[in-house]
This record gives sequence, C-alpha cells and structure tokens, in this order.
Amino acid sequence: MLDELLDDKGIVGLALKDSNFISILVLVILLLMSSLSWAVIVLKALQFRKANKQNQEFLLIFRKETSLNQIKESIPKFPFSTFAPMYRLAFEEMVRVSQRIQRNPDQTVSGSMLPYISTQFERVMERAFNDQYALIEKRLNVLATISSAAPFIGLFGTVLGIIRSFQNIGTSGVTSLAAVAPGISEALIATAAGLLAAIPALMAYNHFRNSARKQANDMRDFSMELANRIEWIVHGQLTVARE
Repeated sequence: MLDELLDDKGIVGLALKDSNFISILVLVILLLMSSLSWAVIVLKALQFRKANKQNQEFLLIFRKETSLNQIKESIPKFPFSTFAPMYRLAFEEMVRVSQRIQRNPDQTVSGSMLPYISTQFERVMERAFNDQYALIEKRLNVLATISSAAPFIGLFGTVLGIIRSFQNIGTSGVTSLAAVAPGISEALIATAAGLLAAIPALMAYNHFRNSARKQANDMRDFSMELANRIEWIVHGQLTVARE
C-alpha cells in the first residue's frame, strides 16, 4: 500500500513529482511538527504516569511514617513525584520556624509571631504548588500551538495546490484530469498532512490538561493534609515554650 502511494503514479508520488520548493517545504514543516508533537506526547505520558505512581507511594509513606525526618530522607527515591518537593519546602520552613521559636520563645508565645508563621506557611505551600504545576504544564503549549497552527499551514499548502492547478489549465489550455491532477493531489496531501499533525496534538493536549487539573487537585489536598500535620507540630512547640 505504501509503495503504491509513493510510486510515480500514486497519489503522493504524483503530487511530489513536480512540486515546487514551497510545497515541499510545507510538507516538511508539517512532518517536523507531527514528529515534535508525538515526542511531547510520549514524554508527557511517561511523566504523568511516573508522577501518579510515585505520588501514591510517597503519600503512603507520609501517612504511615511518624517521623518527619524519615519522610524527608525518602524524598530522593521519588524524583518524579510532585508531593515530595512540596514536602521538602514545607519541612525546611518548619525547621526555620522551630529555630525562631527556640531563639525567641517569649516573642512567639506573646502572639506577635503567630500571624506571621501562618502566613509564611501559606506562602511556602503556594510557591511549592506553583512550581510543581509549572512542571506539570511544561511543553503543553507545544501541543496547543501545533494543534492550532498545523491546519492553517496545511491550508496554505492546499491553496498552493489549487493555484498550481489553475496555472496548469491556463498554460496548457486543457481542462482534463491530467492537467489538474498534480495540483489537486498536492492540495489534498497538504490538507491531510495538516490534519494528521493537528488531530493527535489536540487530543493529547485535552487529555493532558485534564490530567494536569486532576493532579493539581491532588496537590492541593496533599498541601492541606501536610499543613494540618505541621500546624500540630508547631502548636506542640508553642505549648512547650509557654511552659
């Protein structure tokens, strides 16, 4: 089947046989865009798969382990997890807060630092969420661009093919199929190439956007669970400082 298409009498062979530089360039651009979109699709699919798996594993350790230090020690085992970096930033902030409480117990107990501590944790968790969400959405703009631009590039090639057909008619004065077939074939191939590049990119973009939203909700749930656990620890330290 492929040999028939590429043969001089096949559709693709007939279109490319006498194609000009611009028409071939359009097809090359669409081929590169399609290759790029499939590369991004594979990379994002692997990223989401590994992230979801490692998030579940890290969450299991987080809920099972009572020592926050032991949880922190396990972070290098989850390089693709979005929960692990959030935990690391929260843990580091908790350490800094604990040091402030130990250095200034009177100021902390009096209440002057309590609003600051709460606000600081919120900022840290929001920053951690934004950093991880940016990684989740990385390269999705490539799929969005290809899905939007590829049909128009294909349409440009289609217009060139139609123009070529009319030029052949005007030059030869013959309106037979043999005169217009190369241009029409070139136009249809450009249209098909644009759609073949755009449709997978569009479908993958919508799928990964939904996956990104779901993972964002999971990260927000984890951040609230993490904040509750850290607040209990800080509250215990404040109680000790009062005594």
